[in-house]
Amino acid sequence: MTGLDGSAGSPWAIVHRTEQRMSRMVGYARAACATFVVIPLFGWDRLRHPWLAVLIVVAAAGEASWFAWRAWHGPGRLSQRLVLTDVAFCVALMLVGSRAAQAHERNKLMTELVPFSLVASAGVGFGLGLGLLAVFAVVILMTAWSLAVLPDVSLKLGSDLLGFALWYVVAMLIARELRTLSAATAAAQDAARAAGRLAVEQEREAESLRQREITHREIHDYLLPIVDHVAGGGLPSPALVREARRGAQRARRIIMDPRGLDPRVLDGDGNGNGGDGLPEPGETGFEAMMSAVVDAFADEGLALVPFVAIQGEPPVPVREALVAATREALRNVVRHAGGVDEVSLFVEGDADAVLVVVRDRGVGFDPATVRPGGGLSGSYQALRRHGGQALITARPGDGVKVTLRWPAPSTPPDGTTPPDGTTPSDGTTPSDAPDGEAPSSAAPWQTGPR
Repeated sequence: MTGLDGSAGSPWAIVHRTEQRMSRMVGYARAACATFVVIPLFGWDRLRHPWLAVLIVVAAAGEASWFAWRAWHGPGRLSQRLVLTDVAFCVALMLVGSRAAQAHERNKLMTELVPFSLVASAGVGFGLGLGLLAVFAVVILMTAWSLAVLPDVSLKLGSDLLGFALWYVVAMLIARELRTLSAATAAAQDAARAAGRLAVEQEREAESLRQREITHREIHDYLLPIVDHVAGGGLPSPALVREARRGAQRARRIIMDPRGLDPRVLDGDGNGNGGDGLPEPGETGFEAMMSAVVDAFADEGLALVPFVAIQGEPPVPVREALVAATREALRNVVRHAGGVDEVSLFVEGDADAVLVVVRDRGVGFDPATVRPGGGLSGSYQALRRHGGQALITARPGDGVKVTLRWPAPSTPPDGTTPPDGTTPSDGTTPSDAPDGEAPSSAAPWQTGPR
């Protein structure tokens, strides 16, 4: 078999070891069958040349020992030279050894030479496989035994010759099955290693993506609003100062703390609560995080009417994405909605499903005329990557409604799946939204200008 690699770290080393084991199997058979040549000595008084039989026993024992040693210490598959040498020895053994008996008793007294020689036929099957050289070697063995027993030819000769052919065929088939099995095992190990490497790489990519999402959220949600306010000539109100201080603390944690991208560290107070610098249990709960968002925008003067009812904790990445998307929706209200008397925030869910709706009655916009901004590429897209949905419905003069769902429904209620990047043009809203404006055909479209 070609392409064998015996290195310990390679899965294909199993193929190499299988070849070694098959070689040793033939060596064991050769050593065991060498005992058969001793049996003719028990008919010493009937032998024509008894001392020739003794010579055969000694030669067979020596050749069997040499063959077994070579098979045991060989690098892998039985070598062609070793197999052909064994065949040549067996041919000589049969032609010479049979002469130790009387001519009319050769097939009877010296038949024990056949088991020894059958191993050579098996060695051809294991070592040479299917090919002209292998078939020729087996034919030589069969011919040699036919000549060795002349003139004592009987029906037994046919069974002996059939044995040479069957040992070769069976050994060749067994070797093929073992090689196929070992190659399949090595291929499976290769595939498992490749899958393991792919899983590690995917895990790295997922972690890198998560860190990019957190960094994007920190810049977009905490730093850019302050920069935009200052760049627009706004006065530093107390709410803005508190927001700037909070943003600076979070940025410093990202830079200084190796755990900075851990949401528990970002959302902690930095005072070493619990003795380890992490917030107390429950401070990073979904309801607490939403309450912090409400408080932050209330401090900025947003007329927010919240309803928050959380009965369980969704997975950490999901709750981070939902909070970031909610913050993004409220930030867009502050930036783009104009003076609004009231902004509704509805949050309801548990560990298995969450619905968040942000509704304002501001100036609205025409989705067809507004270029998507950082919300779609960042916060809303992050929610979608975690299996959620961000649906924005808007109409000029009628405000904007942002509906966040996790998990996203597999199909919309009417069974259609509109393409990404579209939005209803008539301002319709999901049917389960709290203000009850939606028809039953709302679909998981994801778009928006903000």
